[in-house]
Amino acid sequence: MRRRPAPAATATGWGALTALPALVAALALTALAGASGCGRDRGLVLWHSYRAQERATLEALAAEWTSRHPDAPLQLLAVPNETFADKITAAVPRGHGPDLMIFAHDRLGDWAEGRIVEPVEFYADEKLLDHYIRPVLDALVYRDSLYGLPLSYKSTALFYNRRLVPKPPETTEELLTLGRALTNRKEGRFGLVYSANRLYFHAPWLHGFGGRVFAENGKLDLCNDGALKALAFARTLSGPEGIVPAEVEGHLVAALFNDGRAAMAITGQWFLGEVKQGVDFGVAPLPRVTETGLPAAPFLGVEGVMMSAYSTRKAKAFEVMRFLASDEVAVRRALGARQSVANVAAYRDPRISGEPVLMAFRRQADTARPMPATPEMRMIWTPYDNAMQAILVRNVDARAGLLEAEKEITRYLKGAGR
Repeated sequence: MRRRPAPAATATGWGALTALPALVAALALTALAGASGCGRDRGLVLWHSYRAQERATLEALAAEWTSRHPDAPLQLLAVPNETFADKITAAVPRGHGPDLMIFAHDRLGDWAEGRIVEPVEFYADEKLLDHYIRPVLDALVYRDSLYGLPLSYKSTALFYNRRLVPKPPETTEELLTLGRALTNRKEGRFGLVYSANRLYFHAPWLHGFGGRVFAENGKLDLCNDGALKALAFARTLSGPEGIVPAEVEGHLVAALFNDGRAAMAITGQWFLGEVKQGVDFGVAPLPRVTETGLPAAPFLGVEGVMMSAYSTRKAKAFEVMRFLASDEVAVRRALGARQSVANVAAYRDPRISGEPVLMAFRRQADTARPMPATPEMRMIWTPYDNAMQAILVRNVDARAGLLEAEKEITRYLKGAGR
């Protein structure tokens, strides 16, 4: 499936999105007048899967919106994350779903093709779109249409123990040199720890060596030169003489880092709740790949607020979207819910710019790659992870392992009619 080019390099960038022809505007107005389904005689309904501080912050914002807009009260419904996507897919086409939803962008392709979510470029002008970090905003674009406003994002970055690593490495050469000095495999001490056999955590090296999952034309392309070089580097990291332990998953990453037996870890914002009190740690963007000069670019996952295609109050629903994704509210979400927010201006607030962890993830967002939101991407993860397990643990030839994964994924795609 064709991926959307960067805005600066194409005539179908943000200028095109915000300068739609009159026909599109007329169709949108017709949809506002004639759609049926969500929102009838009950205000606006928003589904989310937030918990703890995020939920409390959202509830306060909903109450504030309702107090200002008694004609369009905002009602929230918390839905468990593990069932959220299926419930949206089942409920919205039957008119039983919400007007708005907050969810990760990875299901966007399915929902856009199923006409479950509404494209919103009719409502969003260039001035509004300039408020957001560009790679984060790009994640909500599918087939050159914008399907939501970004609220927050997640990616991996480099956590480091300040006692062991006074200055984080800026290149992979520095990473290896420092890691080797801090690794003693006999004593169970490692320079770096991460889930090396999983594509999500391998992605920084894949992209940093110029590799990819899909070619520019959208075709599957796992076995490219960059991918092979990235796997060779991963073997250097996790091999018998390497600085990374083999077959380590999330709970062991936290245990090794908290015990001081891992000097550095590649993980994401969720790790902040796992770091033991008293551990003096820092966070930095991942290092640049010495061989290519490219940054190690992790996948970027974006959480956005999206509109149901079946909402009967689309114009008002978009006002809610603007409110939740506004600069002022972004600062409140960053401070109250500890979110890495999508708004550029929020990071100029001294209460946020003085937070080194939030600022490290902000810098990482500039080089991260939005995770493909296509239905095809959902079929990639398990075969690619299995190939990495075979390559890095059982020493299967890298080219053969990737080609086998490509064959398996191709069978899945054909079976799904793609």
